[in-house]
Amino acid sequence: MKKTVITATMLLSLLGMPAVVATANSTAKTTTDLKLTENTGPTVPVDPTNPANPQDPDDPENPATGNTGALTLDVAPKTFNFGSVQTYADKHTYQAMTTTNVHQYLQVTDNRGADEQGWVVTVEQDRDLTETSGTSPHILTGTTIHVPVGIARNSLATDPTAVDNNLNATVANVTNTSGAVTVFSTTATMGAGKGTSVKVWDPTEVTLTIPKNTAKPGTYANNLTWTLTAATPS
Repeated sequence: MKKTVITATMLLSLLGMPAVVATANSTAKTTTDLKLTENTGPTVPVDPTNPANPQDPDDPENPATGNTGALTLDVAPKTFNFGSVQTYADKHTYQAMTTTNVHQYLQVTDNRGADEQGWVVTVEQDRDLTETSGTSPHILTGTTIHVPVGIARNSLATDPTAVDNNLNATVANVTNTSGAVTVFSTTATMGAGKGTSVKVWDPTEVTLTIPKNTAKPGTYANNLTWTLTAATPS
């Protein structure tokens, strides 16, 4: 009797289970298409104290270059103005005058593809400071223009107002014989210098040194050339 009861119970349990029906999935596909082209600018000047923001209002003392391309030098100081100063027979160093916004800066934008990394900015004099008038202009031979280290910032940083250690802001002592001197560059860190980077400094930290027995009253001028070059960081 016990065997019969157990068998009957098992049969009832099996008969009470719902039937499972196998079904096939019904699917469709959509393709995604995209063509990326280089952003060739130009990039407008940014606020050097926060490069994530545009420069507002315009700063004529740090004007836009209007350069276009995926890697561009966007801003450079308009002038280093040492004003009207006295001559010295001995070697003497003069301090540049300040600007309205109390800063000068370089701005670089790198919108190249992720496989292109690194850049460097150099500066050089076209000649020694030369008198701007007279039939035989005097030349201040051997003068040195000092560009300070400044502060480097980047628009893509978590805090764009903070110093970006993925950039190298360096001192540049520029003479007529020094050639191009590096003043701003990336480090070897992947992604360094992407987006918009600035090197900003106090204009009064720019100095001009004239060697002894060189100075003579007159008005003098020369040109500084800033050059941005794509370079693989070492």
